[in-house]
Amino acid sequence: MTKFPIFFAIFLLFSTQIFAQFNIPLPFGNFQIAKNQKGELELGSNQNFNLFGWGGRRDFKLTTGNGTFKLDRTDEALVNGSTYGGSGSFGVDEKTGIDVGQNLTLNDKKLVGGVGKEANFLEGLINLFNPKK
Repeated sequence: MTKFPIFFAIFLLFSTQIFAQFNIPLPFGNFQIAKNQKGELELGSNQNFNLFGWGGRRDFKLTTGNGTFKLDRTDEALVNGSTYGGSGSFGVDEKTGIDVGQNLTLNDKKLVGGVGKEANFLEGLINLFNPKK
């Protein structure tokens, strides 16, 4: 049995007692630990790089609290000033249940998907690749 899952469980247990906000700067980004207005623990990391319209962005956030667990993720490339990439979320909340979302960004168009939005996502994807008449 590895020690990592045990360490992670202990970390999550004790991290709910954090009352302060921590921002740890990293090259081209940061790592943060904070409590939101609802009292839930937020662990986040972001990285951004833009050199004359070329670069990328990566964001990650884990929110956990009483009856709440949510992961948010964004990975996007900046190509000649235009954004391409995806973002998504997976969450479980005691009030709303399971929430799954997926977004796709291609230049100036953003396709929003997720539970109950499959038809809109596929329609937007088809319209994206069909030439306009």
